[in-house]
Amino acid sequence: MEEFYGIDLGTTNSCIAIIDEDDSVTVVTNMEGQLTTPSVVAYDEDGTPYVGTAAKANMANDPERTVSFIKREMSNDDYRRRIGNININPIDVSAEILKKLVGDANQKRQDEEGKDPINKVVITVPAYFGNAERTRTMEAGKRAGLEVISLINEPTAAALSFGIKNKQNRTILVYDLGGGTFDVSIMKIRNGVMDTLATNGNHQLGGVDWDEKLADYVLQKENFNVTCNDLKANDMATYGSLVIGAEDAKKILTTKEKTTLRYNYKGVHNTEITREEFEDLTAELMGMTDQIIDVAMEMAGNPKIDDVLLVGGSSRMPMVKSFVEKKFGVTPRVFEPDLAVAKGAALYAAQEEKGYTEVGIQLGNDKGSASYGVAAYVGGKEMVCNLILMNDDLCVNKSFDEFCTRADGQTSVHIAFYESRVNEDVCELYMAQLLQEGDIEWGRPVPKGTPLKYVVERGKDGIIKVHAEIQGRSADFEINTKGIAKG
Repeated sequence: MEEFYGIDLGTTNSCIAIIDEDDSVTVVTNMEGQLTTPSVVAYDEDGTPYVGTAAKANMANDPERTVSFIKREMSNDDYRRRIGNININPIDVSAEILKKLVGDANQKRQDEEGKDPINKVVITVPAYFGNAERTRTMEAGKRAGLEVISLINEPTAAALSFGIKNKQNRTILVYDLGGGTFDVSIMKIRNGVMDTLATNGNHQLGGVDWDEKLADYVLQKENFNVTCNDLKANDMATYGSLVIGAEDAKKILTTKEKTTLRYNYKGVHNTEITREEFEDLTAELMGMTDQIIDVAMEMAGNPKIDDVLLVGGSSRMPMVKSFVEKKFGVTPRVFEPDLAVAKGAALYAAQEEKGYTEVGIQLGNDKGSASYGVAAYVGGKEMVCNLILMNDDLCVNKSFDEFCTRADGQTSVHIAFYESRVNEDVCELYMAQLLQEGDIEWGRPVPKGTPLKYVVERGKDGIIKVHAEIQGRSADFEINTKGIAKG
């Protein structure tokens, strides 16, 4: 029987799972015996990377050689860091995390069971990840020496895991608050099949923002004229130790009404913080998740929610449970917040590759989270005409014949492909981000209004392919960060 790993490549912690011989979805511990691995990479003097707990411990001691929260930079075209004699980017750092996860799991397979290694994986991504982030995640898997079967949205994976014992007809909302990203997805389970109704999120909103709010608060309480952003720019060692201390305090406040945050900045300080203070100073962040939910609910048609599933380590905060109970009138389920996503990815891998149906529900339609379109003139003004809308099904195949040349004598056409969060057929250029552009040339002049055809396709991994055709010449390209391949 061929086997596959499911990987939750998280912002703060990552996790790997497999379906074992007994048809149980099992999380594989790393070589340190932990179920999750910190998504932190540090580099020795000679440039050799090491990942996980040891690297996280290095954040405060040697922050210049340590990289954390790299998942937040997957959309950043300009992110580069030089550490010693090497240059790093988000793809390379993510690849090191994946190598650690799979390497440890395969070593345990060999040592404990005498089995051959596995290199086929499904990797999870935030539902709100756009095309560039998904492409880069796939590339990170390839650089780690893995065969990436597919990507799957994190809330979808969590819901698949939840559905192992919950196959009844329900409409569920997945509230996924991880260390660096927030996603919400609304799913309908009917007769053992789960369809996604809508998804929304923000990959720059997560538990670390709660940590930084708390860190800023204690700095203010001690009358220091400095913020986390100041420390991040000028004193990474202090920033690292302070934010780690704030994260620990946040976790303690999950079960206790008050705690003390100890940190070293111009001397050692012990600042008491209560849960009430913490919830007051982070109320704005909770409000941001509320707004994101409202948009998703509207896209889904405002269905009645039967269950709310809390996923991601930061969803353990009592304020999250209180917020959900007040908003939906249901008691949320805290369902393996650190493990459910990886387990769902393993289940999806088995379902996709071998029609595995012994465990859990089947995934029907998933949803995208962004709109994609081409630049065109509408009413004399250049606009983005969206070919794929935010709430379209993830798998799409559409053909468009209504585009044409706009001037007599053209011998070429310029194609510009955009991504936006506008769920409408047309939007302003400033509301969208240019992903790729290129030209199709055919050599001889044609009259104004010569037809230009587009075919756009998106698969289960969320990556988009576009075919453009005019006057017998075409361009076929995958929307990524490497340019256009002309046909």
